[in-house]
Amino acid sequence: MGYPIWWGGAVWPVNHFVTDNDFTGEKVIPFATSASSPLGSSGSDLATMIGTGDWQEGQRLSSNASAGEVSS
Repeated sequence: MGYPIWWGGAVWPVNHFVTDNDFTGEKVIPFATSASSPLGSSGSDLATMIGTGDWQEGQRLSSNASAGEVSS
């Protein structure tokens, strides 16, 4: 699941998206885009907020990430 972050946190529309959906049985790999903010605890915060799904460790991708970096 990709989302923009500000100051290491997911933007509020993403919070609403995860609380309005059921991720039971889903493998979720969070990734974020940002000009400079790190991923921070945004992935684990979203996992805690929803409580369902198999949330994996996430990664922040820079604006110039190659296709290989995104794939890995």
